Amino acid sequence: MVKSAIDIRCDAPHYELTIPARIELSGGEEEKALQNLFFAFGKARRLCYSLRQKYELKGRMSRSEIIKRVQELTGLNSRYVKDAYATIEHLPPHATFGGLRNQRLREKGKITRAEYKKRRNSIIYARGEKSRKGNLNMRIVEVAGEKYLRVNIGDRKWLLLKLFIPHKYMKKYAKYLDGSRPYSVLIKRKDNDEGYDVRITIRAECALKEGTRLIALDMNKSHIDFCVMDKKRKNVVAVGKINTSELQNTRSEKREHQIKKVANKVKNLAKHFNADVFIGKLRTSKFKSHRKANRIVHQMPQLKLRKWIKHICVKNCVRCEERSEAYTTKVGRMLSPILGLDVHKCAAIAFALKLSDYHVFKLLSVVSPNEGDGSQRGRRKRGSSPTGTAQHDFRIGMKCWAAMMFPSIVGGRGEGDGGYPEIPGIRGLLFMSRLKACLPFHMVNIKIW
Repeated sequence: MVKSAIDIRCDAPHYELTIPARIELSGGEEEKALQNLFFAFGKARRLCYSLRQKYELKGRMSRSEIIKRVQELTGLNSRYVKDAYATIEHLPPHATFGGLRNQRLREKGKITRAEYKKRRNSIIYARGEKSRKGNLNMRIVEVAGEKYLRVNIGDRKWLLLKLFIPHKYMKKYAKYLDGSRPYSVLIKRKDNDEGYDVRITIRAECALKEGTRLIALDMNKSHIDFCVMDKKRKNVVAVGKINTSELQNTRSEKREHQIKKVANKVKNLAKHFNADVFIGKLRTSKFKSHRKANRIVHQMPQLKLRKWIKHICVKNCVRCEERSEAYTTKVGRMLSPILGLDVHKCAAIAFALKLSDYHVFKLLSVVSPNEGDGSQRGRRKRGSSPTGTAQHDFRIGMKCWAAMMFPSIVGGRGEGDGGYPEIPGIRGLLFMSRLKACLPFHMVNIKIW
């Protein structure tokens, strides 16, 4: 089902913004015509869904054949049917139109059949096209200095519905509603006939500015640890965390508000440090541990948090991308006792190093280069390394990295050159000595309340 909230999908350098509005009906024929359109569009959605589940997914029917058949059964034009198909295309195999709550109310007799039918058929959606000057089925027009929504009800007939847009949105986004850009319109009927909400979604352009630094975000259960690193010098400027424990303990109605506050904190940090934002993406769908850990990990609102961070950053011309944070915790555990920081902050430092100098990170963590979307590629088979242990692989990687970064130390004091034997643990300290030399950074602790 299409959500009436803001669509937060971002493909830089564009972002999608949603303008809230409402319509008022004069009653009579206008009300009746709009109700008929609601029922026809709801029927088209259910037909598209059932035909797709029965035939298209099994290869018996194509998408175009489904749209043509539904158009014949409902009498809607092809654009409305295509938009109805778009609203059900990503629904799960078992979806309840109108919501499970309303279905339960009808089963208990708390709402009438007519009320249930209204709640099942409560949306009309029309996508915009640039070639059609905004939107063909539901277009915003100006009559005598006022905004109206012109709704196509078929048979070359239209409804002119008075449109009320808040003044602050109209002042800021009126330039997007003149037909020069496509916009999608969603009309949603409120329960108990309390009115109609309208959501106008516009795809706007923005000029992203590349920063001189980068912020690596390490996502955790109750906090986000971050590391700010200079791109050229590759030194750590700041480390810290943003507390997000409220996202776990708050009610679902307030969770989105808390997520927006976290996203704004990230945006403010990026602007303060003139940095690009990189969000850690580690796929947790196959995570398996003890019961409490499973519940904690799967309750993390990772997807929504990542999308809102990307939306708010791109909207404010801050470059934001998702990158794999696989193996950063492994390196962070090794850096923690040397730096004197907790594992999560060290994992953020390792993530920043991975972004700025992947070759060095690969030598430290001994990982394969193809990581895809963040899922681990499987453990190393026993016996595949020269000694059959991951510890030996790490030492080899550290030795190669130290030889590359500090040839005078490793070459002059190596056992093969007849010099003094190296100090135990010197390979790990070589990397940390380079990092500690840049440690006039400051700790940042941010709360979202």
